[in-house]
This record gives sequence, structure tokens and C-alpha cells, in this order.
Amino acid sequence: MPPLNLRKTLLALLIGASPAPAMALPQTIALTDAGYKGDHQSYADDLEFSGSFTGLGQDAIVLANSQVMGNLTLGSAINDNTTIAVDMVHRSDGIRITDTDLSGFLTNRGNVITTSLDGAALRLSASTVDDDLTNEGLLKAGTSFSYNNGGPTYGIDLSSSGSSISRIHGNLVNAAGARIIAIGRNSRAINLAGANLEERVVNRGEISATGPGAIAIHATTDASNRPAVLAGIDNQGQIFAGDQGAQGIVLDGASLFDSLGRHIDNSGRIVAADTAIRIGNTTLDGPGVPPWQKANGDLNIFNSGEIWGNVAIDASGSNRPVELIMRKGSMIQGDLLGLANIEVEGDSTYGVAYGGRGSNSIRLANNGWLDVGDSSEPPTTFSLQSLHATLDGNLRVADNSALGMWLAASTDPSTAVLKVSGIAEFGQNARILLEPEDTDFQAGGSRYLLLEAGQVQVLDAGGLQVDPDGKPKVASTSAMLDVLTSTLDDNKVYAVVSTKPTEALDQIVAAQGGNGNAQQALGSLSQAGLLARLGNQDPLFLAAAGADEAQLARLAEQLAPEVSDGARQAAITSQRLIGNAIDGRTHSLRAHTANASPRTSGVWMQSLYSDASQQQRDGIAGYNAYSRGVAVGADGQVNDQLTLGAAYSFIDTDVNGRRGNKTQVQSHAFSLYGSYALDNYFVDASLTYGVNDNEGKREIAGSRAKSDYDSNLLGLNLIGGYGWQVNPRLLVEPRLAARYSRVDIDSYREKGSSAALKVKDQRYEAIELGAGIRLAGNLPLGAGSLEPQLKLMAYHDFAADPVQNSSSFVLGSTPFVTRGASVSRNSYEAGVGADYKLGAVSVGVSYDYVTKSGFDADVFSAQVRYAF
Repeated sequence: MPPLNLRKTLLALLIGASPAPAMALPQTIALTDAGYKGDHQSYADDLEFSGSFTGLGQDAIVLANSQVMGNLTLGSAINDNTTIAVDMVHRSDGIRITDTDLSGFLTNRGNVITTSLDGAALRLSASTVDDDLTNEGLLKAGTSFSYNNGGPTYGIDLSSSGSSISRIHGNLVNAAGARIIAIGRNSRAINLAGANLEERVVNRGEISATGPGAIAIHATTDASNRPAVLAGIDNQGQIFAGDQGAQGIVLDGASLFDSLGRHIDNSGRIVAADTAIRIGNTTLDGPGVPPWQKANGDLNIFNSGEIWGNVAIDASGSNRPVELIMRKGSMIQGDLLGLANIEVEGDSTYGVAYGGRGSNSIRLANNGWLDVGDSSEPPTTFSLQSLHATLDGNLRVADNSALGMWLAASTDPSTAVLKVSGIAEFGQNARILLEPEDTDFQAGGSRYLLLEAGQVQVLDAGGLQVDPDGKPKVASTSAMLDVLTSTLDDNKVYAVVSTKPTEALDQIVAAQGGNGNAQQALGSLSQAGLLARLGNQDPLFLAAAGADEAQLARLAEQLAPEVSDGARQAAITSQRLIGNAIDGRTHSLRAHTANASPRTSGVWMQSLYSDASQQQRDGIAGYNAYSRGVAVGADGQVNDQLTLGAAYSFIDTDVNGRRGNKTQVQSHAFSLYGSYALDNYFVDASLTYGVNDNEGKREIAGSRAKSDYDSNLLGLNLIGGYGWQVNPRLLVEPRLAARYSRVDIDSYREKGSSAALKVKDQRYEAIELGAGIRLAGNLPLGAGSLEPQLKLMAYHDFAADPVQNSSSFVLGSTPFVTRGASVSRNSYEAGVGADYKLGAVSVGVSYDYVTKSGFDADVFSAQVRYAF
């Protein structure tokens, strides 16, 4: 025989010398209501169906004794309408393929519906598909009439009769967004009876079987007792089986050949009215399966998704050991029956889905073990989400892992939360973690029987020997809850739980960087016993019950009332904005040069805007405040020295706290002002009274506390100075100023959250003295004059009242005091602006910058005046 390289060369030459065939175009068949039947046909390339079919009593598409030399794509709409007509007489399928070979992929992209009492949406009998069979559309069979009439319906039926079987040389795939639905008595969404798959059933969409005795995926023997052959089942979507006796996945009469042992892998959701997964007689066979595994190997179920059922997994009828591996995120609700072992490799939960108290249990075969975690792997928690559960078998909790228990109002304190028939073994550092409910936060505490076993053992530090004096460690998932005592008595573990004392909570908050206000608020919450009055689903309770120390400190910060000083500063800002507006008006009334026009009276309007930012100070979070509004005024001359006027302003302020809290303040202010000038000396004064409407929002543990309250402002501004005319174009004006502000905030009650507060009324004062200088120019420009100005001021606050309020929870009665940051006494202001006067009209713009320790504000205004 010639060498291999020579044979390849000769083959290449022969191929190159052969005439290239013409490229065959895919054939497309447009389906009509007459249907399509292809018998003993050969299709030279890809075959595609389009169009639609509506009718009863016949199959829509039939391929029999045929051959497709490429891919078969089914894109037709079959009975895809809203008319419900049930075929009570005929057995008809949507698509039927028998004794046919497909050389490529078989893909359904259409919506296929059959209402026959015993029909199939897609039936593949004694046929071969050389690659994947994929559903990307809808395959639906049966109606509610099928519950009590006719035989089973099928979404996909791969069963065969006679000597031939159906073979899929790839995966059977239900794609994301696709649906396979069967409705009726003993219906099957996917029937694999006697079929042969070279790979797996993969579900990324929805597979649903509804009706008495329905099964979503059934891998079993056919009428000739030939097993269903497949590598395994991979569910990433949803599998549903509804009605009496309905089951999600059944492997009974199946031959599995996955060499990695991934026989069922669920990362999606499996829900069944009766049994979610049932394992019966199976064989492990096929290429790559070792002989020992064929004979005695485990059938493995991997779960990182959800499994719900009256019975979650039933392996009591299995002819071989069945092992459940629970990976991170695994959630199982329902009984677990007949499993050989359970390995919990990641944080998982288990509980009851249906039935009364104590109905769910774990029954392992041959005294098997439920193993929680591995000391050489990351810590793992196996959480029981049921009132009481039983384990027929043995329990082992690794040294770094935990057994979680849920304590509810209905938990019977005298009945074990978990009863183990055999050994309950704990590593020396393994823990029982308690997830509390509302009554556990009562000051008196509650005593529970947590665990009862045939024998409770705690290993020594080496992990090989039993520590005769050891007892399982008991802790709480909530940093607020203390396990006062835990005892091991006659192989029973008891614990008494209660709320942590205030001192311990203070230490936790302080250690996590929380301030005194957070400590006060959390302490009041604890002393008032507020959590014990909340429901187990209340957002505040859920946050507190599951909080570790860092989360508890963040919750404590949210519980405290807003003390960033934003609301008070919003009121004072309105006074300063109107004060600046009045100041601009009064100095415009004074002549800048000896040749200037005499003072006049008039009306004016000014737009106002301020952008303020307060950084964190003394551990108190800061805020950003945005104010915008308008001021209008009118004045008149009483005599040559005195002008009096009045003004109204409206200012809307949004205060955004750095902790996410928000306050909106709408201010209405009324001002009286006057200006007195004698030679070059002047005194300007204004008195302002403001009424503020405040709406606050605080975000607390997923809930929102809202408040609505009023506040009042009384403000007095006084400025005196001397106008020194350096030359006809420049005025220098040294100034002295005094400001007084008093803000009265009404008491209020929040609503919308169980952590809502009652806050008492507050009063704050600011008494400021300041000095500075203003420079003003007068330059001819066009037909009018331009008057630029620059001013600098410094103030000292002699009152400097810090924020302080007294609060209590609406649902509690224990008051607590919270304090804001100390007030910086010294502040500085700088401003520039320009007015342009043309006859009786003047327009101007100005910018002022205000700063003090940790605080700065940008203030903009634009004004127009008319003199008469």
C-alpha cells in the first residue's frame, strides 16, 4: 500500500481533476391549507418550508421515506391563530417525519399548533438527523379537552415502532425564547422513548406539560423495550409540569453515556405539581464510560438553579446510586427521596414547597450522607427554609461551613428545626447559623430546639477525632441578634436568642466608621423593640435580620434623621439671594459721580440662581443644593436722603444629601428695605420674612420615608459705608455689615416606612458681622454707560448654632438626639458684576462666590430695572 502522504496527494489530484458540480440552490416550499406530503422524495440540497396552514383532520407537513441532502428548516405557521377548534376525531400531527434521513440540521422556526386529542406538534419516527434538532419557535399540542379525552399529546415525539428508531447525531435543543408545550392526560412535551441522541437535551426556553400524569421530558423505553439513549439533560430555562401526578423530568428506561457524569445539570428552573425529577431504571453505557462506572457508577444531578415540587427529586425506584450536587445558588423546595448522598458545594437553600408543617424531608438511601462544604474549599452555607425538616441519614458540616436555620413565628420551640436519624457531625469551627424572625428581637429572648440527632459529634482541631467536650457553635446571620446561650443536651442542640444590647450595637457601628448619630438611631430602634413589631417581609426587618456588621452600620446611618443642614441653609440662602438683589438695587440708586443723575425711584426684577456644595464635616455627610428663583420690587424716594421699597421673591431649592436623601424647599419671602444717604455716607437696611414649604425623602433599607413640613425665616440685613469718589470713573466704597437670621422648623412626622420618624420642632440663629469693600466704575458706552463693580466681604458668625434635633420612631417611643457638624464661623464672599444704563432702563448681571470651611457656593443673577 502506498504511504499515507502519497495517498493524500493522489486523492487531491483526483479531486482537482474532477469537474466541479453546479452549486445547488436550497428548495423552498410555500405551505398552503392543502398541506404538503412528500413520499419517496429526494431533495438535493437544503429544504425550507414557509407559508401557513389552517385546518383539521390532516397532517400539515409529511415527509415519508425520503431524503434531504442538507438542512431542513421549518418556518411555516401551522394553525397559528386565536380560533380554538378541537379535532375530536382524527389523529393529526403538525409535522410528521417518518423513515426519512436528513443530512444536516433540523430546525423549527415556525409556530406549530395541533389540537388533535392525541397528536404531536412534531413527530419524528424511524428517522435520522445528522446534526442538531433545534426548536426556535413554538411547538404546541393539545387543549384542555385532552384532559379527559383521547390519548397522550406530544410537543416533540421521537418514539418509533417496528425495527427502526429515531436517531439525532447531535443535541436536541429548545432555544432561548422558544416553547414546547403539551396539554392533556399523560401528555409529554418531549418524548424520547427508544430514541437515540448522540449528545444532550438542552433547554434554554420553556418546556411545559400540563394534565393528569403529564411529563415534561420523558426518557424511557419504547414499545419494543429499547431504551432512550442520550448523554444527559441540560436545563438553563424553565421546565414545568402541572396537574395531578405531573412530573418534570423522568429517567426510567434510559441509557446515559456522559463520561463526565453530568447526567442532569440544572441552572434554570424545574417546577412540578408532583415530582420535579424522578429516576428509575437506568444504565450508564457508551464510549468513554469506564467499566466500573457502567457497573456501579452514580447517576449525578447537578443543581445551581431552582427545583420545586411536592417531591423535588425521587430516586427511591432507582437501580443505581443517585447523587445530588448542590452548587452555589441552588434552591430546592420539596422532599428529596432515595438519594445516595448530597454534596453541598456552594451556598444553597432547601425547604418545603407544598404540604403542611413538617411535611418535607430528606430520606437518603442506605444511611447516606449530606455533606455541607469542604474544609479545603471556600466556606459554604446550607440554609433550611422550612419550619421543621427531617433527615433520614447522616449530616456532616465541614470545619469552615455552616448549617443555616430559619426561625419563624410558627416554629415550634419544642420540636427540632432539623431532626437527623443518624450522626450529625460538625467540624470544630462549623456553625449553626440562625436567620431570625420578628419575635426573636424581643428583649426577653426566645429558646429553640435547633437540632436533634441519633448522635451529635464535634471533631477536634485535627478533624479526625471526636472532641468529647465539643458542642456545635451557634451564631446569627444578623449582627443585631445575640445568641445568649447554646447547649448540647442528650444529642439535642438548644439556643436562646435576643437582641444585642445597645452598648454592643454602638461598638459595631463605631468599628465600621459610623458616627454618633447612627449609634443613637440604631440604639433607639433596639430599645423600642421595633423589629419585633414588624412583619417578616418588612423591608426594614429583612435588612436588619440579614445584616452583617458592615451592612448594619450602613443601615444605622440611614435610620438617623437628616442633619446635613441642607434645609436650614436653603432658607438662609433665600435670605442672602434676596439680600444681594436688594443691595444691588440700593447702590444703583446712589450717584457714582458728582455729575451723575439724581437718585430716582422705579421697579425692578431679578432672576436668581445658586449652586452650593457642603463637603463632609465632623463625620456628617454633606450635600449639594441648587436654588433658582425670581425677585421683584418697587421703591420710591421719601426725600433726597431716604428711599423706601418692598420686594417679593420666590425661590425653589433642591437639596441632595450625599447619603441619597433629598429635600425640596419652596420659599416665599417678603421684604421691606430702605436706603439712607448723607453726603458720601450711606446706610442700607432690609427686613425679610419668609415662609418655606419643605418636602423630604429618606431612603431606608429599600423603603422611602417622606415628610412634609413648614419652616419660617426672619432675616435682617444692615450695610453701612462711605463712598469715596477717587475720580469721575472710579468709586471706592469701604463697608461694614451686620446680618441676623432666625429659622424656625416645625415638628413633623414621616410616613411611608416602618423606620419613619417623629421629629420635634427646631430653631436656629445666625448673628454675623462683616467688613469689606466695593469698587465701582462708570464708563461711557454707546448711548449709555457701563458700570462694572467688584466687591469683597468677610463675615464672622457669633451664634454658629449647630444642627440638633430630637426624634423618635413613629412606631416606637424612645427619643434620641442627633447632631450635625459644627458650624464654621468665618465666611468670605467675592462678587463681580456689571450694569448697563440706557435712559430709564438698566440691565445687569452679577456673579458671587461664597466660601467657608468645607462649603462653597456660586451665585448668579440677572436683573432689569426701570426708573421713573
